Amino acid sequence: MGYLKLLRPRQWIKNFFVFGALIFSFNFTDPSKVLLSILAFILFSLTSSSVYILNDIVDVEKDKVHPRKKNRPIASGLVSKKSAIILMICILSVVVISSFLLNKMITLTLVLYLINNLFYSFKLKQIVLLDVFSISLGFILRVVAGGVAIGVMLSPWILMCTLFISLFLGFEKRRAEISVLGDSRGDHRAILDEYSPEFLDQLTTISTTCTLMFYALYSVLAYEYQPMYITNIFVIYGVFRYKYLVHKSPCGDSPTEAVLTDKCIIIDVFLWVICSILILSIY
Repeated sequence: MGYLKLLRPRQWIKNFFVFGALIFSFNFTDPSKVLLSILAFILFSLTSSSVYILNDIVDVEKDKVHPRKKNRPIASGLVSKKSAIILMICILSVVVISSFLLNKMITLTLVLYLINNLFYSFKLKQIVLLDVFSISLGFILRVVAGGVAIGVMLSPWILMCTLFISLFLGFEKRRAEISVLGDSRGDHRAILDEYSPEFLDQLTTISTTCTLMFYALYSVLAYEYQPMYITNIFVIYGVFRYKYLVHKSPCGDSPTEAVLTDKCIIIDVFLWVICSILILSIY
């Protein structure tokens, strides 16, 4: 059970960004494309799990003072560092071999994702702003992986939307961490001392505005003959609902927990997916 928890399968929900290219390129009715997207999702999920293991190894002492993260397998002593390292190496070996056989471009994307996370784990997480931008790059690479898996050219619009929605999630996460940890935030993550609630409120306001603006422009300009603009209502509600959770709910410091536990967000995401597929299928 400890090893499964170490992989953080609940976090795999972030890798659903891989399916963005499949949906918005109208290929969701092609079984071969769907299969390739699923394989890319699995490979990215395994890769992200290896990154989580690395982060848990690097941050074990800091996690021990966090009210929630102290229960992680390595921090709690459930899994040893040596066992975690062996598991990480095994997972990465499977990923590299499998991705190379499937699509060399996916291998390149996964390698870039790993490099980005290595920089994040050992340096960028200590640099204000670049810590969140590094996280954002990870989401963009997820979308890119979905595109190269099925061989489609990604629209600049979808990349910009991904950039700002991930920045929004990242800054809101930092804001919630400060609220949860209080004066002890620096003991867990030193970079949190570089942020203030007021500064993060300004950044989340900017990223929220850009997220909604770029999605609105994307839904109108990229789909001139399809009423994709209808889906804006779900995106706007989802963003506002998450901001509410950050300020009112203890799960607000974890985007994954918010999506998996909040019924309103679950229903909203489901309706957005169904509405988008129906519009792109009918028109």
